[in-house]
Amino acid sequence: MNVLKSIFTYRCPKCRTTKMFIEPMKIKDPLAMHEACSNCGQRFEPEPGFYYGAMFISYIMSAWILLILALIMVFLIGWSLDSVKWIIIGIGLLFFLKTVRLSRSIWIHIVVKFNKDLHKKIKENKSINQAKTV
Repeated sequence: MNVLKSIFTYRCPKCRTTKMFIEPMKIKDPLAMHEACSNCGQRFEPEPGFYYGAMFISYIMSAWILLILALIMVFLIGWSLDSVKWIIIGIGLLFFLKTVRLSRSIWIHIVVKFNKDLHKKIKENKSINQAKTV
C-alpha cells in the first residue's frame, strides 16, 4: 500500500494495516480514534496536543480548494459574489469532517515513518493465519 492510499483510507502510518478512526463515524464524536494500532502498537495520539499541526493542514487544504472553486464560479461561470459566498460556505460545511479527518491522517503520516519490515511481517502472519483456518 502506498502512502497516498494509506492517508486517504486512514490507515496506521507505521504498518498501514489498521484503520485509525472508529467506524462507522458517529456524529456526536466524529474524530473518535482507536487508542493504538492493533497490529504494531503505534499510538494514534502519541502526546497531548499532537494534532495541533493538523489544524494548519486542514486550514490550508480548505482555503485553497474553496478559493479555487470560488474563482472558477465567479470568473469562468459568471456567478455573483453573493451567491458564490453561500455556495462556498455550504461546500465547506459539507466537507468539514472529511477535511479534519484527512488532515489528521496527513499529519500523523508526516511524523510517523513507515516500517517496511513490520508491514511484511504482519502480511505474512495474516496469510499464515488464513491458511491455518482453511
